[in-house]
Amino acid sequence: MNKRKKFTFSALLLSLTMMVSACGNQSSSNDVSSSGKPPKTDKVVIGVSGGDWEKNIRKAALDKFEKDTGIDVEVVTGTDAEWFPKLKAGNGNNAPYDVLILQPDTIQRASDSNLLEALDTKNVPNVGDLYPSVQKRFTKAGKVYAAGFSMGQLGIIYRKDLVKTPPTKWTDLWNPEYKGHVAVSSPTYSAGLQFFSGLVNALGGEVSNKADVDKAFDKLSDLKKNAVAFPDNSGTIQTLLERGDASVVPFWDGRAFAMQDAGLDVGFAYPEDGPVAAVASWAIPKGSKNLANAYKLVDYLSSPDTQKAFSDLSLYGMTNKNVQYSGSLKKRVKVSEEDYKKLTWVDYTTATPNLANWTDRWNQALGGGK
Repeated sequence: MNKRKKFTFSALLLSLTMMVSACGNQSSSNDVSSSGKPPKTDKVVIGVSGGDWEKNIRKAALDKFEKDTGIDVEVVTGTDAEWFPKLKAGNGNNAPYDVLILQPDTIQRASDSNLLEALDTKNVPNVGDLYPSVQKRFTKAGKVYAAGFSMGQLGIIYRKDLVKTPPTKWTDLWNPEYKGHVAVSSPTYSAGLQFFSGLVNALGGEVSNKADVDKAFDKLSDLKKNAVAFPDNSGTIQTLLERGDASVVPFWDGRAFAMQDAGLDVGFAYPEDGPVAAVASWAIPKGSKNLANAYKLVDYLSSPDTQKAFSDLSLYGMTNKNVQYSGSLKKRVKVSEEDYKKLTWVDYTTATPNLANWTDRWNQALGGGK
């Protein structure tokens, strides 16, 4: 081998050695360091609902978190329907988000698919102060996969000036006094699916039992004479109530309290036969690029001070048992371990695959909303 060939071969060998060494020293941004902790970064990406929800969470938490920690918070607005497919496609790698606000059905699907980081009190200390009856819903094989946050409860909102006898339970919607005054949503809208779950429970059944579901649809057929509208969004529900076109509607407590504060003469009943949980919770996707900051942010969002600040803006109950609610809200909202134990939760394992069928049956029972 001549000198030129020797030089070329040596140079090539050195180049390959440097490349292999460089590749060996590289690590993804979410690798755990030798200390057992995720590496530090300077940002966190959080996905939240848009509109008032985004405004409220920025004001209650995110702006202050940035100031307190120096960590840049990138906010992405969207919905579970957008986020879950992206997590699924990534299969636990290089998640485009570090923290997401998710509904219970998405948390269940994501944890079943091994797409969420487990949360423990070592990384998220405030999780230890969240109501056990809520957190057990996000626990599988002893591991917690979400931190409950905003505890909406579906009950019955009614116009106090138009309703002589206030409702106290789900089956009161069939009261002859309410003929032509009840508005109910179909299962395609979250409030409608929650109401249907509440009805099945109120009749002593479970949605996993076909006979109990049949019984609930038979009962719904009798509601047709009282029903006057079939809203499929919160804006329509509010308009119906404001105009007096409907005076008794299954709706969420926080929304009802907001209408009260806006001057509308409405009351709200937590049904004796079980309000229905409408919970928004924080989760950390596997493959988070800023895992250490994600833990910090979820802990911050789970603190009593942050949750109180959000509650003051949203008028919903929260999950941290140490939240000190403002005076006016404290008199209205039902928040305690005892109250939360009474909640009915939607069985999404049963509901999701049956949703199309239930919607058809709902239309048949109530005349297709006509």
